Amino acid sequence: MSLRLALICALLPVATVAQERPNVLLIAVDDLNDWVGCMGGHPQAQTPNIDGLAQQGVLFSNAHCAAPLCNPSRTALLFGKRPTTTGVVGNRDDWRKFDSLKNSESLPQFFRRNGYFTAAAGKIFHANHGGWRGALTHAEGAPFAGRSGFGQPEAWDERFPAKTIQLPMAPVLIDTHRNGINHHWDWGPIDFKSDVTEDGQASRWAERQLRAEHEKPFFLAVGIYRPHDPQYAPSEYFDEHPLADVELPTILASDLDDIPHVAQGHIRSRNNYEAMIRKHNALQSATRGYLAAVTFADAMIGRVLRALASSKYNDNTIVVLFSDHGYHIGEKQKYHKGTLWEESTRVPLIIRSPGIGRPGNVSRRAVSLIDLYPTLAELTSLSSPAGLDGESLVPLLKDPDAPRSTPAMTTRQGKDHAIRTDRWRYIRYADGTEELYDHAADPMEWKNLAGDRTHQAAQQRLAAQLDRMLE
Repeated sequence: MSLRLALICALLPVATVAQERPNVLLIAVDDLNDWVGCMGGHPQAQTPNIDGLAQQGVLFSNAHCAAPLCNPSRTALLFGKRPTTTGVVGNRDDWRKFDSLKNSESLPQFFRRNGYFTAAAGKIFHANHGGWRGALTHAEGAPFAGRSGFGQPEAWDERFPAKTIQLPMAPVLIDTHRNGINHHWDWGPIDFKSDVTEDGQASRWAERQLRAEHEKPFFLAVGIYRPHDPQYAPSEYFDEHPLADVELPTILASDLDDIPHVAQGHIRSRNNYEAMIRKHNALQSATRGYLAAVTFADAMIGRVLRALASSKYNDNTIVVLFSDHGYHIGEKQKYHKGTLWEESTRVPLIIRSPGIGRPGNVSRRAVSLIDLYPTLAELTSLSSPAGLDGESLVPLLKDPDAPRSTPAMTTRQGKDHAIRTDRWRYIRYADGTEELYDHAADPMEWKNLAGDRTHQAAQQRLAAQLDRMLE
């Protein structure tokens, strides 16, 4: 009997620790740049729910993606490894077929192995509606494997809409050309209620999860697809941004005059969406479409956050909100993503960890989305897997001005790279050409200082840092 009692007592601390581990709510937003109230990217951004979360947690105002495209960015975040480590650099790279990741554990797998209930809705790994074919088939032959994408069914205890399908069916699919311009990147109001949209379905599912009884700590991931194109949203969100009142983003006409030829490639592309928009005098309409989609995304995020706030899990749940990359709305003659400039790499990142950090703090240190894996491991008192490239953000949660020496690195197509420090952005392309921007004097990145003798020391120092990160 005494031996049995001793065994029970020995097991009690383990059970207690498991029960007391904090839950994790991960909110992944698609294509959201700094047009968020608390980030000040556009004066007409209406994001009260994201702003409210920033007041409860810590805003990382200088956070950057590992790649300026959905698939390589999400793969890097979910495995805590840079694209230069994994080789996953494009939207058609199925990470499940890469030898570099065969022995790696994704973030939800990590939590599931450590006793968490894991559940998800919406786009977490890469997926895409891809028009009618992709949406209806969600099969290997569809673009990016359609709504299934490059998902990982075995990572989840539950998945909405199904273990093998990431994106709910949308009421209106791409290619309807509501903006009057016959190209892939569409926007405009739709005559459907929020609940039937893919984000409405995902947020309602998350609400149910947060009302449910969970015997184990949970890792709940919610993917919000907007403002990803097509930027469709229920009409009321467009009504909140009357077209005549919409302010255009700040754009410098001569912005490309001092950058390398290779960096100007998008203006020579047959799919130069910015040129199409300019030809149709539709930049104001495009700006409205993006603002409306952001407002809608914020409303769906608000549903999830209110459900958490009214639940019994609120005081023991870590909340992380991030976007997979930024988005250009005409800056540098670009409409879309995929560049190494600030508009494309900088993302919202908010972490609310009860009991850690002062609510409403802002850290201006340069950080990367790959830092989330080790951060969440530390916050939940779990040991990070070996071989992660990221660095825990917990010191910055405790002190937003804590020293940090690792720059945020972004890779484009596996061959062009940028690093961002607290002050500088340094870009080097595959042909060796460079860009250098001083954010203390030039936050819009209008003046390329590469080759300027006054800043030669900074350029050389940053080039050396990049070399070390590429080793």
